[in-house]
Amino acid sequence: MHRLRFRQVHLDYHTSGLIPGVGAKFSKQDFQEALKVGHVDSITLFSKCHHGWSYHPTKVGRRHPQLRTDLLARQIEACREMGVRCPIYLSAGVDERLALAHPEWVVKHRNGVSYDPLQVGWFKLLRFNSEYLDVLCAQIEEVVQRWPDNDGIFLDIIGGRHDYSEPALAEMKKLKLNPEVSADVEIYAQRVLLNYYRKTNAAVRSVRKDTPVFHNGGHVPVGARKFNGFNSHFELESLPTGGWGYDHFAMSARYAATQPRDFLGMTGKFHTTWGEFGGFKRPAALRYECAAMLAYGAKCSIGDQLHPGGAMNADTYRLIGAAYAEVAAKEAWCDGVRPVARIALVSAERNQAAMRWTDTISKADEGAGRMLLEGHLPFLVLDEQAAWDGFDLVVLPESAGLTPAMLGRAREFLKRGGKIIAGGGALLNAERTAFALDPGARLVGRAALAPDYLLATALTPAVPVRSPVVIAGGAWEVELNGAQALVERRAPYFNRTWEHFCSHQHAPDAPAAVSPAAVLSARGNIAWFAHDIFTQYRLQGQPLYRDFVIETIRLLLGGVLPSVTSLPSDGRFNVVEQRAARRYVAHLLYAPKSLRGGAVTTSHGIAPGVEIIEELIPLRDIRVAVRVPRSIKTARLVPGNETLVFDQAGDMVAFTVREFTGHQMIELGY
Repeated sequence: MHRLRFRQVHLDYHTSGLIPGVGAKFSKQDFQEALKVGHVDSITLFSKCHHGWSYHPTKVGRRHPQLRTDLLARQIEACREMGVRCPIYLSAGVDERLALAHPEWVVKHRNGVSYDPLQVGWFKLLRFNSEYLDVLCAQIEEVVQRWPDNDGIFLDIIGGRHDYSEPALAEMKKLKLNPEVSADVEIYAQRVLLNYYRKTNAAVRSVRKDTPVFHNGGHVPVGARKFNGFNSHFELESLPTGGWGYDHFAMSARYAATQPRDFLGMTGKFHTTWGEFGGFKRPAALRYECAAMLAYGAKCSIGDQLHPGGAMNADTYRLIGAAYAEVAAKEAWCDGVRPVARIALVSAERNQAAMRWTDTISKADEGAGRMLLEGHLPFLVLDEQAAWDGFDLVVLPESAGLTPAMLGRAREFLKRGGKIIAGGGALLNAERTAFALDPGARLVGRAALAPDYLLATALTPAVPVRSPVVIAGGAWEVELNGAQALVERRAPYFNRTWEHFCSHQHAPDAPAAVSPAAVLSARGNIAWFAHDIFTQYRLQGQPLYRDFVIETIRLLLGGVLPSVTSLPSDGRFNVVEQRAARRYVAHLLYAPKSLRGGAVTTSHGIAPGVEIIEELIPLRDIRVAVRVPRSIKTARLVPGNETLVFDQAGDMVAFTVREFTGHQMIELGY
C-alpha cells in the first residue's frame, strides 16, 4: 500500500499564456523557507495546467510561452534537498491549448454544440475517445522518464463524458448501442473512461511499476470499485467553502476508510475555492479542517495557488503552518489507524457501476450521515459489495430498493442479531409493489395527501414535541401485520390546490388516524419510516426528524447508544484504533460556523454564501461514554499527556474532558 505523508500542499499553477514573467521570481531559498514555515512534507507540483502549458522543457507538449526557466525541475530539486515529497500534476480532462488547436477532440453535446465560445472558464472537455488520449499518455511518459524517482502522478478532471461527436456516434452504432437512449450513451461513456484508466495507468507505470497515481474527479464514488481500483490512494477533494460544505468530507472519509488504500483530505487555504488569488481563510478554519481529517483517519492536504511569478506567498505558509504545526504534534496517534464503528450506513449510491461526479451524491445518504454525525455516532459508509459483519446496526437510506444480493445479506444480518433502520423505498422490491424485507406490514401504496405529519408515541419518549410535526414528500401507506406503530401519522385536510387551500403553505393536520409514519417489527429488529425521512432532513434540516431517528436507533439497540457525549450537535466525535500501539484514540471536534455573504452572481450562478469558521471556542466539561470491545487500562489527553479519570462498565468507557479548544484526542490504552 502506498503510504501518504500527513502534511501535503496541492500547489495549483493554472497560468494564462498572456501573463509575462512566469516563474521569473522563483527562488529555491524562498521556496524552501515557505515549506519550512508551513511544516510541509509533501507538495504536488505542476507539469501541465488546464491552459495546456507545461512548466518544463517538453517535446510532446508546449512550454509556457512566458517561461524562461525549467521551473518544475528547480522545484523538485528544492524539495529533494529537504526530503519533501513532490507528486507531479497533469491536467487530463481539460487542455485549453489543445482544445483550440483540435476542436474535433472536444466533447460534443447532444444539441450539436461543444461549448459556448463566449463562456469563460474550463468548459472545453477533451474526448478520451480521440487522438487526445495518445497525446496525454505521451505527456505522462515524458514526465516519468525524466523523473523516474517521482513521488506519484496526479491526473485531474476525470469522468465519463456523454459525447455525441460523429466518431462517438459511429462507435456506439458499431457496439450496437443506441445514441438516442441515454442509458446506452452512459454505457459507452463508461467504456471510454475505462480505456482511459488502463492507458494512462500504463503510461504512469511505464518506467516504474510501483509509481503512485490518483485520478481526480472531485468525488470518490461509492461502489465504483472497477474505477476506484485504478488509484493507488485517494485524495478526497472537499473544500468546505468551495461548494462541498463541512459534512462532505466526513461522509467521503467514512467510505474511503473501508477501502484497502491510504487516503487524505483536501481542503484549501482560500476563503472560497480554487483560483482565488488573494483569498485567505482564518487560521482557526484550517486548524479545524485538518483536525477533522485526522479524526476520520485521513492525512492532510491544503490547496494553494502559486502566483504566476513563481514566488511563494509568505502569508499563505504562515497560515498553513498554524495548522500543520498542530498536525505534526498529533501524527503519532493518527498513523496506521482503523475505524471503530458499530453502525453501517449502506449507501443509496451502492449500485454504482459507473464513475460519478460530486453532484450525484445521494441526498438520502447526506441526510442520514448528518443525523449520525450530529448524534455523535461513529459509522462507516458501505457499498453494495461490502460485508455487514461486525456491525450492530445498519442504516438503509431511501433508495431504489433491495437487490437480491442485498436482500440475502440483510436476512443473514438479522439472523445474527443485527438491527436495521430504513427509510422510504429502501425495503421495497424493485417494482415498489411490496416489501422485499418484511417489517411486519403490508404495503398499500402511496398516500394521496402531502405534506403530512409525524406524531411521537410512547416508543419515542425523548422526542420533545408531542404534537404533529410536518414533513414534506409524501408517505407510503401500510397495513400493520405484526408490527407496532413506532411513529403515528396524521394527514392534512386536503392538498393545496387552486380549488382549496389553507393559510400560507399547507393545510393543518386532520384529527382522523391514518396509516403509521414508522413501524417496529414484532421482533424489534427492523424499524421502517414511511417517509423519505433522511432526504427530507437533508433538504429541510428539521432537528425533530433527527430526534425521531436517534430515538429509534436507541430503541433498536436496547436503550443504549454506542456513544453518548455532551458535545453540541455541531460538534463531531469519532474513534479509531491503533493496534500496533494497543490503544484506541477518541477525537472530539468543535468549531462554530456562520454563513457570510451570499446573493452574489458568479460564473457558477448565484452564490448562496460561504460557511466560515472564524474562531475556535473552548468547550468545558464534555462528558463522553463510548463502547469499545477491550478492557481499558489507561486514559490520557494527547499529545499533552494529561491523565484522565475514567470508568468502565462492561464495554462502555466513560470520562470527562475538562476543557478543549477545536480538537482533542483521548488515548484509551488497553
